[in-house]
Amino acid sequence: MAHANMDKAPYERGLDEYPPEWQEDFRRLSSLILELAARYGDTILIRIFDPRSLQGLWNSIRYGVRRYPTFIVNGKTKISGWDREHLERDLQAAGAVAQTNITAL
Repeated sequence: MAHANMDKAPYERGLDEYPPEWQEDFRRLSSLILELAARYGDTILIRIFDPRSLQGLWNSIRYGVRRYPTFIVNGKTKISGWDREHLERDLQAAGAVAQTNITAL
């Protein structure tokens, strides 16, 4: 049986087959998505599309995406690149609410 990288998270398996700069972009995007999901909880819906898939190609054309990553907020606002402050400002303007951490003792 081939080495299955079972010691890695599912989304990181096979990552070493890609160039280092792609690996870094993947880790950066994964970290951003996980942080946004933790911060905003169920007040946002995150959908990820591979631009090489039919649905991803369609969305790229539909929203005029030319750079990656690109975030579409509320089906209207397009944020390209890594500007997290801009992304969070637009998420909050669209109604996303940051969750507060409550610790019970």
